[in-house]
Amino acid sequence: MMNTDEFFDFIIVGAGPAGLTSSISAAKNGFRVLILEKGITTGPKIRGESFRSNPFLTDLLGDKFFTEYCFKTTGAAIYHSPNDLQQFKLSSNTPLFFFEWRHLIDTLEAKAKSLGVTIKFQSEVMEPIENDLGICSGVRYKDIAGNIQEVNGHVFFACDGHQSILGKHYNIPYDLMNCPMVKCLAHNDFFDINAIPDLQFYLIGNGDLEFAPDFPQSVAYMFPIGGKRMELGLMLRMTHAHKMKKKVIIPDDKKLMQVWNRLKEDYPGFSQFFKNTAIEVEETTGLSNAKLVDRFIVNPGIVLIGDSAGFIDPFGSSGLLSGMIMGDFWANLLSDSIKTLPSRPNSDKVIEQIWNKKNCTTYENSFKKTDIYKKIRFSYRLISKFEWYIFKHLRTSSRINNRWRFIRWAMQKV
Repeated sequence: MMNTDEFFDFIIVGAGPAGLTSSISAAKNGFRVLILEKGITTGPKIRGESFRSNPFLTDLLGDKFFTEYCFKTTGAAIYHSPNDLQQFKLSSNTPLFFFEWRHLIDTLEAKAKSLGVTIKFQSEVMEPIENDLGICSGVRYKDIAGNIQEVNGHVFFACDGHQSILGKHYNIPYDLMNCPMVKCLAHNDFFDINAIPDLQFYLIGNGDLEFAPDFPQSVAYMFPIGGKRMELGLMLRMTHAHKMKKKVIIPDDKKLMQVWNRLKEDYPGFSQFFKNTAIEVEETTGLSNAKLVDRFIVNPGIVLIGDSAGFIDPFGSSGLLSGMIMGDFWANLLSDSIKTLPSRPNSDKVIEQIWNKKNCTTYENSFKKTDIYKKIRFSYRLISKFEWYIFKHLRTSSRINNRWRFIRWAMQKV
């Protein structure tokens, strides 16, 4: 059974922060918006995150979010050399607000629904539908009952993360973009996490683990999310992994968890956070912060947003804020474009005018002039230099420790 009668101005794949923010901006402009979410609820599983406050977030979320749901820190970060032999602290001029992801998602979902956004859960997008000119004019998806459905629209945003269905359809190289990782949410009734309010990063060199000599360069981390709770994790650093003289073996999920469990047991410094600690959530996942896509309009009609585009601050290891700002920008940009066109809502002529070659070039160039694009682009270039020096040039723990004073100096100059 197939239903082909539905039409929306904006169709968004994925109900995470970027997708929900995009939907809010499009709905504010008076357009009909649909979100297709393959899960049973908005957002991913429970986990922690952080923001630095700024006017965009205050306007979107309201002051209540920061005063009631966040744990405020100075925003400083402590970097630990391999085997925790040396450390240094980088201070910040702006505080960090840590929070549990669910509070953010619920706030965004409520706002989207109040603006009339339709969210369809357990709706798994399968493929785009292109018209005779090759412009995406619809998507095919499997609904909650397992039926194949089609929905048509003017604009399609891929906000479905580091393994985007639409991105994969158009051959986006996520294998080169993604950094495999473990995420863990935990609490400890005996450990005063408020006494250690800073982010903690533990650098692990290529081949440095005696129990896993082929394990690639990575960073273990910890940050508090308030009270006795914290997020911990391990992220492989893949920026230069595919360019190494000696081929880097990317571990599968089983190997990743084996290494993670050993780090929890006895890795110097990092293992202290697991003493008397109860694990709430622990899973393997990935983050697309090794490479940025070459183009954001992956095909006329479809824009990659946030994680789907690798649009993540690689230093902050989060696509949250950048993806949300990106979604807001593109929703407003394309809203303005639609408003200038004839009123017939679902005509092929309108779709062709929105997505002609000249307009697509203008859209891309407009985005590349924004402050957020320039910031993310600069961060990628900068971290590429750092990771080349630390993980490709120095590579081993002994050499990294020997040059730790220089690494500290360089990081403080950023």
